[in-house]
Amino acid sequence: MPSLDAAFEIIAPRAASLVESLRAFGYDLGTAIADLVDNCISADAKNIWIDFDWAGSESVIAVTDDGRGMSEPKLRGAMRLGSQHPGETRAANDLGRFGLGLKTASFSQCRCVTVCTKEERENTLLRRWDLDHLAKTDEWQLLLKARQGSSRHFQRLSQLSRGTCVLWQHMDRVVGGIELGGARDRDIFIARCEEVARHLSLVFHRLLGHPARLQMFINDHAVQPFDPFFIAEATQQLQEHFLQSAAGMVRVEPFVMPHESKLLEPEDRKLAGDPKDWTARQGFYIYRQDRLLVPGSWLGYRDWRKDEHHKLARIRISLPNTSDEDWQIDVTKSKARPPQALRDQLRNIGETTRSRARRVYSFRGERLIAPGAQGVRYVWDQTVRHGRTLYRINRDHPAVSALLGNSRQKQGVESVLQIIEDSIPVTLISYQSREEQETQTPGPVETDIESVRAMLNQAWHTMRARGLRDAETLAALAQWEPFNQYPSLLQELLENPPVQS
Repeated sequence: MPSLDAAFEIIAPRAASLVESLRAFGYDLGTAIADLVDNCISADAKNIWIDFDWAGSESVIAVTDDGRGMSEPKLRGAMRLGSQHPGETRAANDLGRFGLGLKTASFSQCRCVTVCTKEERENTLLRRWDLDHLAKTDEWQLLLKARQGSSRHFQRLSQLSRGTCVLWQHMDRVVGGIELGGARDRDIFIARCEEVARHLSLVFHRLLGHPARLQMFINDHAVQPFDPFFIAEATQQLQEHFLQSAAGMVRVEPFVMPHESKLLEPEDRKLAGDPKDWTARQGFYIYRQDRLLVPGSWLGYRDWRKDEHHKLARIRISLPNTSDEDWQIDVTKSKARPPQALRDQLRNIGETTRSRARRVYSFRGERLIAPGAQGVRYVWDQTVRHGRTLYRINRDHPAVSALLGNSRQKQGVESVLQIIEDSIPVTLISYQSREEQETQTPGPVETDIESVRAMLNQAWHTMRARGLRDAETLAALAQWEPFNQYPSLLQELLENPPVQS
């Protein structure tokens, strides 16, 4: 007789309700197709074809691979929701985890998903989930036949000795409400196709790279890998780290990408992509088995933002496929969170990389121009009058001189300078200097680069107007604070002197 603790009843989930809920897992079109590609890779595919077939609201997407294919029991298991326990040990090349990817990725984009597969020298097998059918029956009825007229979408598979094709139909989330005759709607569909190509070229770039372990085609056009860690002559690879976690060894490789001004070769510029996108590309890149999960994120570290000054900082993290739970990788495989045990170490690596990247951004490689023989000349002059120390702005400074040289504004500028000189909080500065012991000489303030560039250009024109030649003007400017702290800006003047407007 069973014990009281063993008493139970089975309550099966309602098919119609649950399957609609599974559509809201957070996939977009790119992450959904990437999940299908993961299955192809796990099946040892060497070629993957993704076909976008435009037919208005009846448009379809088919993903075909030349992998191992599946037997009937394996196909039935693949179509089962939760076909694999997250804690099960998987093969090294298995990119799955929850046993949900094929189903949830497909349901997120379409209401009908058909899987057609065949093993080497075996017959073709087929299964179909149709959400409209589930809604009518409210039962988990897996259909054994494809929709009428679907055979043409399996022609590519028919030409292979083995492989699998996943066919999406009734794509309400992709083309819902689109009419066949609308040119604008067709353009939107093509644009989404191009977005998917860009997404896959990034997510699988290490597998599509050279030498290629995988080839991928979208409407018969090869997907080219896009490596965010492009290696050019000026790319800096910092110290590599191996961090031990509960789930295995984690490899961390920090990089500082070259300033765009250093990308002189056309091939380097092509590999780097549009510099306008670099700000968004900074951060940690998390890979599992060479598949990119998180494409550039500061992982929620407080006060770390994607800004212009750190856009050259990129850090590659490579995880084993045993770390999903440790890193809280979600079903869509597009989010991850580092374990608490590694957060401090990753923060330190990030701080170092961000600091180096900020320096490269500010100095553009530090091609120094030597200051004049007289050494540095300062903005502030210090004088002692009647036993009192006074600070006066040096009127000979080129930027100040440029303003005072304008007769219409000279009186106003002089008045402002006197107000600044008379209101310097000397006592407060002295007190804070005692409280905050300086560990290094203050360097250039990165947020001032554009204003310094503007001052330099104005000073350049003023000094050239006095009859100085280019080389003499540059040597004079290089002596003055703060211009001496911005060698890259001086180098700009040397290479491309400004023209008087």
